[in-house]
Amino acid sequence: MNLNDIGTQLLFTTIPIWIEKGNGLLAHATGFFYMKDVPNKGPVPLIVTNKHVVENATRGVLGFVKADSNRPLVNQRITVEITDRKILTSFLHPKYDLAVFPVGPLINRLTETGKSILFRSIMSDIVPNKEIIEGLSAIEEITFIGYPSGLFDHKNNAPIIRQGITASPIWNDFNGEPVFLIDAGVYPGSSGSPVFIYNRGAYPTKNGITVGTRLLFLGILSETLTRKEESKIYLGLGKVIKSEVVMNFIDYAVEKLTSSV
Repeated sequence: MNLNDIGTQLLFTTIPIWIEKGNGLLAHATGFFYMKDVPNKGPVPLIVTNKHVVENATRGVLGFVKADSNRPLVNQRITVEITDRKILTSFLHPKYDLAVFPVGPLINRLTETGKSILFRSIMSDIVPNKEIIEGLSAIEEITFIGYPSGLFDHKNNAPIIRQGITASPIWNDFNGEPVFLIDAGVYPGSSGSPVFIYNRGAYPTKNGITVGTRLLFLGILSETLTRKEESKIYLGLGKVIKSEVVMNFIDYAVEKLTSSV
């Protein structure tokens, strides 16, 4: 395994989340790591997922990848149970399907007990600005990573990689909301998956063909669309909350977390 490869590193940006709701229902979903660097206070690690995942949760379980010398260990995960629902519901977006909760204290406790984990965080340097977004094509290839229907490679501690295309232009607000649609195999459990543009070798831009690698964080998958009938029929479409909304909410959460320190 080449951990210096960008595509390989993306595997370790996600984490499976198992949630027990107040009504006794069990749910599984995806979260991803984000690292916010705060001047004079250092990095603040967070897990980002959907509000509908953690809302009304009574407890949750996170599945970290166990590591040795910064290498993932086969078939070994470290599960951390969270029984304080206030942690899971630390920050719920008042309007959009977003949730953010701090994971630094959990990671510190694992480290203090000699448990090593491997993860990679999404950071601001791959978040596209307005100029980059407006320069994208209406049809872009996208990659998203997660745990559809709770499925992942247990033996190798690896999530499922899926690809598709944009079903609505990223630079448009679909139906007036800060979201866009993707045409891909989106199923329950994929909620919370980070969505990227990941090109390697060569890719088209408004100026022609560019040689190299491009990695952009576009947003978070929040919903799989179905036909409005009694029995759910999946349309192969997913709704993605744009990275701008995600970043603004992360900034808000980190400001609240660090202002009390």
